Amino acid sequence: SSGINAEYGVLTDIAILVVDAVEGVKQQTVECINLLNENQIPMVVALNKIDLPKADVEMCTDMLFDHGVELEDIGGSTPAVPISALNGTNIPLLMNRVKDVTDKLNLDSRLDGIMEGVIFDIQVNARRQILTTIVVKNGSVKKGDIFVTSDQATKVKALLSTDGKNLQLAKPGMPAIVIGPQHYSDNCRVGSGVFSLPPVRSSKVLAKQNKLIGQLKLQLVDDITQSKQALLAGGQKKISFFICADSKSTIEILRQMLEELDHDDIKLSVFSSSVKSITDEDLVIAESIDAQIILFNVPPLHKETTAIVHHHNVIYDLADSINTSLQDVLPPVITRRELGQGTVAEIHGVKKKRVAGINNLKGLFDHDCGFVLTRQGIPIWEGFLASLKFQKATIKETTPNMVECGVSFPKMAIRSLEVGDVLTCFVDEELKREFLCGKFFGKQNLEEDVY
Repeated sequence: SSGINAEYGVLTDIAILVVDAVEGVKQQTVECINLLNENQIPMVVALNKIDLPKADVEMCTDMLFDHGVELEDIGGSTPAVPISALNGTNIPLLMNRVKDVTDKLNLDSRLDGIMEGVIFDIQVNARRQILTTIVVKNGSVKKGDIFVTSDQATKVKALLSTDGKNLQLAKPGMPAIVIGPQHYSDNCRVGSGVFSLPPVRSSKVLAKQNKLIGQLKLQLVDDITQSKQALLAGGQKKISFFICADSKSTIEILRQMLEELDHDDIKLSVFSSSVKSITDEDLVIAESIDAQIILFNVPPLHKETTAIVHHHNVIYDLADSINTSLQDVLPPVITRRELGQGTVAEIHGVKKKRVAGINNLKGLFDHDCGFVLTRQGIPIWEGFLASLKFQKATIKETTPNMVECGVSFPKMAIRSLEVGDVLTCFVDEELKREFLCGKFFGKQNLEEDVY
């Protein structure tokens, strides 16, 4: 279903993609394929309704190939099984193919030890209890266990199945509803990790368990931090877009515009596109994967969303809007601008402070700005001055007619200061990054194509 939340990708080891053998690949099928590829989830294709006379497996194979899914029958790597959900035809064979993929991926779980799980959903019921649906990955959880998240450790007051019945024990692969946590921070969301461990009564063992709980909480915090840092560490940040426009040709122009964006730190991709309207399911997915939405020559959204929305009727306005949003994604470029420079001519020591007379002053010395001291071109100190003076008077900055001044460095800041050292005043400036969309900025007139 296109309503699958993309954050659930961390919960999924293998997906079964069900394709109607009569109608073939539909829009929701394409969205599912995109979602699986986005999360790098292996799939087994189930070609359903083969019991119907109009079923066409070969047509489905060709359509899947057009969307990047190459089945084993045509030399690809994706298993496919023709089935009939109505009659049960080939269902055991489908399960065997899933098991084959499981074995190939070496997917296994342990039953003992600390329970490791992932949050699947968080809701509040009519009694204002927090219902945390988890999927167990390793170990098991039962009522009375200690439930550990990144910001709390609470007792499991109740354990329910997804249909609301009491559950004695939740094992690997099982979803379960945990009642116990009283609150969650913003860090705890779908896809966040959790632990649980059995309670103890011995005070000696309890101390060890409390220490272990602290370590587990730190591990969960580290996981959250690393997942955020991974967006920028090690290369490009990836941003997906949902495009909704007035025609297919316009969509292709917008797709090309995004592809033309050239930058080493960021990669853009079109997750989904549609003509005239964007579905509620699209909004759910866009919000969950931090995607941005492009609305071009179509009515505005009538539903609030946390996703970034670009609603425009002019291509250049849209390009400017996207450019602005991308500037907020990556940190600014820090550039150092030199304000002034002078040479150390005299050195004095006053109560462990280093005082220097500066001559050959060019440019500006500003007390509130940064300074770097170099010797033979090698930096030996960087920081802020303790004071800036001219003819014994303390000043905030020098003036253009000053060719010399006095400076003092903070106590113990500099161990060695020599005549001839060069002192440079500088200011670090933040510059927003520019994301120019290639030929769409002045090199080609798109008005004839778009309007």
